Amino acid sequence: MQAEITGSGNPLVLVPGGLTGWASWEPHTKKLSKKRTVIRVQLIPVQYGLENRPLPSDYSINMESSALAATLDSLRYTAPLDVVGWSYGALTALDYALDHPDRIRTLTLIEPPAMWVLHATGRFDEAAQEEAAFFQAYHGDITEEMLAAFLQHAGLVRPGTSAREMPQWNDWVPFRQSLRANPYAVSHKDEGQRLKNFQAPTLLVKGTGSTAFLHRIIEGLSENMPQARVVEFPGGHAPHIVSMDAFLEALEQFHNEAN
Repeated sequence: MQAEITGSGNPLVLVPGGLTGWASWEPHTKKLSKKRTVIRVQLIPVQYGLENRPLPSDYSINMESSALAATLDSLRYTAPLDVVGWSYGALTALDYALDHPDRIRTLTLIEPPAMWVLHATGRFDEAAQEEAAFFQAYHGDITEEMLAAFLQHAGLVRPGTSAREMPQWNDWVPFRQSLRANPYAVSHKDEGQRLKNFQAPTLLVKGTGSTAFLHRIIEGLSENMPQARVVEFPGGHAPHIVSMDAFLEALEQFHNEAN
């Protein structure tokens, strides 16, 4: 897993979203690195998509979180860390945290598409099944039409707005092959008991106007993780970007309270 380290101070790991990868954390890194050592990692599907390479035949969420563990080990970050993940990166961060609870000081999850949580908490209904079917279709070559549909479906584009008319459209297009990872997000399985056993302070972030199934996942996590709290900011599926200052303020307060 690619990694970039900037700044100095107590280390903080940023695990990015599954479309534009670590580029999505650039504005946050500039601010956070004034006080912290920021470790940005790149997700495997984003790297491979940009390099026009097929995903490994045995790719999985477990491979992604194992790669995160190996990367942090190689960088010699073995003490408990503050880990922050968004979307697909939040799903990866959650899997890493549940596998390595002793390596987590705090965990922040921004709208993880952890469909398995709906299964584990009795929330997987017909609507969730339709969501899963939508994401399962993202394999092979990802077209611009598939990208536009994803942006609408994930809550990154407001209802009634054309994705192609968004100012970010030309920035999103080169990353569209990253979305080959979508089926792995919704097919990943885990056990609810692991949530109950996780004791590190956990901040769950949801965005006003995001998709219902992501908010239901947040509900399932908050009810089953002993040290979880929930905050909400405007911004759909990207509340930490749209409401960056408010998010960073809440994050700093959360980390300070964990000391």
